[in-house]
Amino acid sequence: MLLCGYTEGQNQKPKPAPATAPQPKPSPGFVDRVLKILGVSDSPGTLKGPGDEVTSGALWMSDLGSKTTHSVTSDGRYRSPVFVPGSNAILALNGSDLVRFSAGSGEMKKLYPIAGVTKLVGCSSGDADKVLVLRSGDAGAHPRIGLLSVSTGNVAPLAYDSGSAADLQMVENLEGWTRRYADKQVYVRRQTKQALSGVVEWSDVFLKADGQEPINVSQCGGANCGQPSLSADGRLLVFVKSESE
Repeated sequence: MLLCGYTEGQNQKPKPAPATAPQPKPSPGFVDRVLKILGVSDSPGTLKGPGDEVTSGALWMSDLGSKTTHSVTSDGRYRSPVFVPGSNAILALNGSDLVRFSAGSGEMKKLYPIAGVTKLVGCSSGDADKVLVLRSGDAGAHPRIGLLSVSTGNVAPLAYDSGSAADLQMVENLEGWTRRYADKQVYVRRQTKQALSGVVEWSDVFLKADGQEPINVSQCGGANCGQPSLSADGRLLVFVKSESE
């Protein structure tokens, strides 16, 4: 029998709200911490653009002093190479593995797998053991950021405030390939030429020093090149060259 004012379930206890997964707290000074990474600038000039179609390929080196280029690997599926500060050694990704090259000999050493890491951004200017990395996130979401310890393989999350325009701008900058090193900037530019079959398009790596005209340092001539990284002393530049279409 129902009484006036009484509704079924009135005396039932309310169901507790479902537990939500704890969210990582944004790191204080996210932008300041990221700016300690070699090649990262708060005003890179461009965001994601030409060169993003270069997903992997062989590693090539440009000697800026002699203005020559040569292959580090004859082939391969390498991506996002970066120089180790204080040496000419190169770290790169090969599938889910972190590998290390000697720029002089081209000898490759597999270090260990680091699943989920999509990009090596650059080494810390103050700690050669630390590399800023991008990790895959949820579909449609911004990537996760972390600091990889090369010696241990551990990746420490580096959280940012998704409600901060400055933090999100920096994350988008990290997704692109434009890098600044003191007075030098490296970036990727799309090239075209007329061939008998029609217009041919590809991407090349350019270097621009302040007050000087840009220089095409990759000279890929039809193959897509991108993902550049400059050595700490500014003498060498490594990039990825994909196979010609």
